[in-house]
Amino acid sequence: MNKMKIIHLIQALENGGCENMLLRTLPFLAEFEHKIITLNQRGELAEQFEQKNISIININQKSLLDIFAYFRLLKEIKKEKPDLIFTYLFHADFVGRLFLQIFTNAKIFPSLRTTYNHKKYWSARLFEKITKYFVKQYLANSESVKDFYVKKIGVNPKKITIIPNGIDIDFYDKIERDENLRKNLGLEKEDFTIICVANLHINKGHKYLLKAFEEIYEKNKKIKLLLVGDGEEKNNLKNQLENYLSKENVLFLGKRNDVAQLLKISDIFVLPTLFEGMSNAIMEAMATGLPIITTDIPENRELIENEKTGILVHSENVSTLVQAIKSLINNQVKRELLGKNAVKVIEQNYAISIIAKKIELFINSTIE
Repeated sequence: MNKMKIIHLIQALENGGCENMLLRTLPFLAEFEHKIITLNQRGELAEQFEQKNISIININQKSLLDIFAYFRLLKEIKKEKPDLIFTYLFHADFVGRLFLQIFTNAKIFPSLRTTYNHKKYWSARLFEKITKYFVKQYLANSESVKDFYVKKIGVNPKKITIIPNGIDIDFYDKIERDENLRKNLGLEKEDFTIICVANLHINKGHKYLLKAFEEIYEKNKKIKLLLVGDGEEKNNLKNQLENYLSKENVLFLGKRNDVAQLLKISDIFVLPTLFEGMSNAIMEAMATGLPIITTDIPENRELIENEKTGILVHSENVSTLVQAIKSLINNQVKRELLGKNAVKVIEQNYAISIIAKKIELFINSTIE
C-alpha cells in the first residue's frame, strides 16, 4: 500500500521556531511520505532535513509577483500529486490560499503559528480576514492562537483543530553541561548567566530585557546576558546598549546550531515577548530544566503556571522583570524547583511521541 504523500509548503527552512518544529516532528510521522517545497530559498536547516531523508524542492521565487515561479510550483505539485498540503507562515499561506487552492485538487491546511498581535503586523491580520473564506480547515498550535483567530479574525471555531508543538525529551535529557563552551564564550565560573532565545524582532521585547539587565548589573557585575538569534532589531538594540554600563556583558550570539547546549550552560531563561503562538523557545527551555521568566499573556499561560513552572510578568514592564530576575538570582532552591516542575509539564503533555500521534490521527481523519 502506498503511503499518503504530504507536501509542506514554506518560504524557506531558516532557523526559526516553525522550521525547527517541523524538523523535530516529521521523522516521527514515518508512515507518511513527506516532501518540503520552499518558495524562496532552501534555508540553513535544509541539510538537516535531508539527513533525515526528507527531500526538499526549491521553487526559487523572487517575490510574490514572480509569475514564472507559480508555474514551476504548479508543475511540481502536479508531478508529486500530494494527498495533503500544509502551509506555514505568511508567504506560504498566501500562495496556498490564493493559488494552489484554485489550481489543484489537493486538500490544503494552513498551520497557524502565532497571533500577529502587534500593530506592525496589520497587513498579516488583514490578509487573514480577507482570505479566511478560502480555508476549509486550519491547524493551530495553541488555544490562544485559536481564540485570536475566532475573536479577531472571525474564523468559525469549528474550522480550527488544535495540535500543540512537541518536544523530544530524550534529546534534551542527554545533553551535558559544557564548561568549555562557557569558557569559549568568555563566561567565568562565577558568572550568573541569563539567556534569551528569540529572533531579534520588535515583538520579542528585547529592549525591555536590556533595560532590566542594566538595572540589575548596577549592583551585580557578575552576570552575563546571552542573546541567541538575529533579526532587524539588532542595530536598534546595539544602539540602546551604547551608553549602558552593562554593554560588555551582553553577548549577541546570532543564529546558533547549539541552542540546547547554550540553554544547558545558562542559569535562567527570560523571554519578555509581546505575543506568541506556542513558543518553541520556552518549551525547549522547559525541557532543559531551566527556570523561566516570561510575559503574562494568554499564549504563555498555556505553558507556564506562575510561581510553579516559571514566573509570569507584566508585558512591557521593566520593574516587574527586574524583580523577577532578582528573585531567581538570589534563590537557587526556587530555580531548581521551577525547572523540575517545567520538565514534568513537557513530559506529560508535550512529548514529541504524544504530539506526533495527534498529528497522525488528524491526517488519517482527512481521508475518511
